[in-house]
Amino acid sequence: MQSDPAKYEAEMPSLLWGLDPVFSAFARLYIKDIKEMNESKQVPVDDGTGVINCICWKNPREAEWPLSGLDTSCSSDLAEQMKKLQEEVLQKTKLEIGDVVRVRGHIRIYREQREIQASTYYKVDDPMCEVQISRMLELPCLYREVYDKPFKMPEEAPSAPGGLNLRSSIDVLSEKVKDFLLENRIQTFYQQELETVDNLVSLASQPVSRTDSQLVDSKSDPSSKQIHRAFKEAIKVLQEKGLVFQKSSSPKDVYHVTDQDKELHNVTLGVVKADCRKSRHAEKGCHFLHILCCVRQSYSPYLSEMVMHHVLNLLERNSDIVSTMEGYYMAF
Repeated sequence: MQSDPAKYEAEMPSLLWGLDPVFSAFARLYIKDIKEMNESKQVPVDDGTGVINCICWKNPREAEWPLSGLDTSCSSDLAEQMKKLQEEVLQKTKLEIGDVVRVRGHIRIYREQREIQASTYYKVDDPMCEVQISRMLELPCLYREVYDKPFKMPEEAPSAPGGLNLRSSIDVLSEKVKDFLLENRIQTFYQQELETVDNLVSLASQPVSRTDSQLVDSKSDPSSKQIHRAFKEAIKVLQEKGLVFQKSSSPKDVYHVTDQDKELHNVTLGVVKADCRKSRHAEKGCHFLHILCCVRQSYSPYLSEMVMHHVLNLLERNSDIVSTMEGYYMAF
């Protein structure tokens, strides 16, 4: 491995790694770059030899689902469906030399060799090399737009003495609102309901710094208006992240929590499953924009792209769907 001290001096402190969104994402890199990747001096590990082994341990018995274990009262149709499912799983997990596979995992050092330990994998049916060509076109764009750009810490605007910066205070409030909604498993809410939660109100009522041109007399801007405006801005931040949404264009309509809206999850999953049965989507899956269009037609025309991205990520984390390539999804 390279040990140029000048490169380590410019390395980002490990405490700040989590601020880079690429840190918590699966990076799609060339094998050459994985071999030449510099290991962190802050978190030392054994040097590798440059050999990339893709390992995936599988118990042969785990790949077999014996039908003999079924209840004798099960119908023959159910047994037949289980048999077909078993055959499909075996077909996708049985690998031979020359097969094209998609692997997701993490890099580790084992016995002084650098390996990619697979967490998920499946065989790709790519007789026309369309998937491989798509990846070849996708990677240069990722490198140009993401990987080759150094991560820069966000610059925070200075706050006036005695007050918090307006942007940071709204961000803190939005995070607290998000935590409150998820911890209490709230599915829908009105803004007025949040304004009755004491710990959230205490955050919303904190003074914020403003420029001289934005200073308002306290008599014309009572605390209740400040709290109401703070909650409105915090909810707007959550909407921009796709964490909450409204099914209509009315600002007074109820807000839905994306993580808890099982109807939206089921509609989205149903769209992916139904379209993946069609021949034109069977190989590489459904494109994001197609899924968004179908869900808008059957669920809500005001659904934003960020909400749709969030829902698809949730379904993928639950192993209901898998992303076959950039912007394409397929149901299991």
